[in-house]
Amino acid sequence: MNMFEENASIGFIILDSNWHFIYANECGASMLNRSPEELLGKMAWAEFPNAIRHACYSHFHQARRERKEMAFKEYVKPSNQWIHVNVYPVADHLHIVIRKIEMLEKHIAIENEMFKKYTAYVQDLITLTTEDGILLFVSPSIKQLLGYEQNEMYGSSVLAFCHPEDIDLLTRIFKDDHVYGANNHGIITCRFLHKRGWYVWFENNFKWLLNEEGKRSQKLGIWRDISARKIVEERFVQAQRLGQFGSFERNLNEQTIMWSDEMFRIHALKAANVIHVSEAIAFILPDDREKVGLSIQEAIQLGQSDVEYRIVRQDGEIRYLRSQIERVFLDGGSRAVRGLVHDITEYKIIEAELIQSKAKLEIAQEIAGLGHYEWDVISNSVYLSDELISLFGCQVDISTIQRLPLEALLDNIHPEDISTMKLALKDALQHGSLDLVYRIVVGGNIRILHTLARTSYDEWGRALCLFGTVQDITIQRQTEELLRKTEKLNVAGQLAAGIAHEIRNPLTALKGFTKLMCNANDESKLRYYHIMQEEFNRIELILGELLILAKPQAVAYMPYDTLLILNEVIQLLNTEAIMNNVEIELVANSILPLVKCERNQLKQVFVNVIKNAVEAMPTGGSLTITAGRHNSGVELAFVDQGQGISEERLPRIGEPFYTTKEKGTGLGMMVSFAIMEEHHGRIHYQSTVGVGTTVTIHLPAYT
Repeated sequence: MNMFEENASIGFIILDSNWHFIYANECGASMLNRSPEELLGKMAWAEFPNAIRHACYSHFHQARRERKEMAFKEYVKPSNQWIHVNVYPVADHLHIVIRKIEMLEKHIAIENEMFKKYTAYVQDLITLTTEDGILLFVSPSIKQLLGYEQNEMYGSSVLAFCHPEDIDLLTRIFKDDHVYGANNHGIITCRFLHKRGWYVWFENNFKWLLNEEGKRSQKLGIWRDISARKIVEERFVQAQRLGQFGSFERNLNEQTIMWSDEMFRIHALKAANVIHVSEAIAFILPDDREKVGLSIQEAIQLGQSDVEYRIVRQDGEIRYLRSQIERVFLDGGSRAVRGLVHDITEYKIIEAELIQSKAKLEIAQEIAGLGHYEWDVISNSVYLSDELISLFGCQVDISTIQRLPLEALLDNIHPEDISTMKLALKDALQHGSLDLVYRIVVGGNIRILHTLARTSYDEWGRALCLFGTVQDITIQRQTEELLRKTEKLNVAGQLAAGIAHEIRNPLTALKGFTKLMCNANDESKLRYYHIMQEEFNRIELILGELLILAKPQAVAYMPYDTLLILNEVIQLLNTEAIMNNVEIELVANSILPLVKCERNQLKQVFVNVIKNAVEAMPTGGSLTITAGRHNSGVELAFVDQGQGISEERLPRIGEPFYTTKEKGTGLGMMVSFAIMEEHHGRIHYQSTVGVGTTVTIHLPAYT
């Protein structure tokens, strides 16, 4: 150790079993740009973390592991110099001897000489390494390609920057003399670590430089960035896998075909490089082999062709394939065919299901009286099914494939419904659905139609088409109206007794006052006139209500006060309620918003609900009607003290001809439910046998 202390050009360092510095002379410490005091007790790899990429890291571990002396050259970045290192394992320690052999100036001279020699490759990376992969030179392009400074790389091992999956390939090039044989040059592709953490693909064109003894001493490499090419290749492979595309190429002078991995997967085979022509033909169904052969001949003669055919895989499954084939000329002038093969089995299955579904849909539509349409928003043309062609009375030429401009169909819409239809179509394109009842005029006749439709969009959210069904509900609406009229007449007949009693009272009073007026003075006559006028008004009101129920009315939706309508109905039915010992009480908790409604229809609903409540209390009771606001609308609750309705019967209320009354028809509540649906409201029943029934009516507020 004294010898090392005295020799200023030799450094000496001792590391313990845990890689800590336990001794360093002045020369050894200075070569590491430290003082002995700064090194003592420090962990070598923590103090110099970049050293793990240099030769010292692997050689120190090898010396300790194999218990043998190691000698190598190393570039020391802190002092910018090349050194010769000898490592001696002593007990659990490593004794390290360091000698200066080459200063940075000499290295820069080599760098300049190399840089000038290979100026043609300035955009590529140029490297010179030792026989074991230690970097002696890197070109300035390292900064642009990988982000490192040149002096960061000197002395580092190429393997330290290599992707883990590519290390074995590079290791064999440096360690195995038999790789690439006697050529001493070759081309490989591998990935290198960028300073910022990602990997860059390179194609390395390398050549071994031989020493005077003819042995490999240094390796010259020219590295070209091929990341863009690799991305394209990976995307193509991914597209083949996801899109079930395979590719092939066959030299017409050979009996083998090169298949991509996806081609082998499509045929349920283990991936390989090539397949014999006879094997490939054997997979094709016998019925399709001739047209595949003709398609190949067409490609050879005309340059390209297209064919669909079937194969039977090894697992017995039949697959449908579509192949696009083209003729190419290879190096040397020989001809070949290559192409893409798409597995279209799923498409064929879906196509068959669609054809079957369409046939079933057409049968179902014919039975249900439905037609369908598809509005292509881009071209503004509408496809109509045969049912709609007939319904709209359109004259369609076969060449138009039953497509018409949208305006041609709007011409058939009833003038009063055109604006509603246009607004509904605009709303459907924005919100995705359409549900509309409208009228059309065909040959002077008015038909009522109901359409339901859904909008489809592209990936940017633009409306592409509106697909929907249309049902002619004219007969249905006429039937509903007839039932409504029938129910009105039925209610009018039931009210006759109460109305007769109600009219008899004012008539009796009028008869008496007529006799009194014969002998009355002027003052008394005036008073009698006022009383008689009130009685006449009473009779007029009762008869008017009866006419409203019995006489057809034009449908006109207007904003009305529900309390006003309800009071009129209560006044009409109060006599009947009193005759049945039923007291009707109306409670309004607040000022209610107006409701857009058809006044007479809403009155009919109230008459049905109140009459049912009165009839449900044959021994008398009370009917409490509560009116209030609820969720931006009006809520009316009719609470009686009647016999109640069992749970199993509640869901059937509103069905045609279903009734709980002995002489009822069941039409009253069915009509009431239909009226509420047209008013965008709803009726809800709650009942307990022996306690009573609560009927709740919800109506949206007028805005």
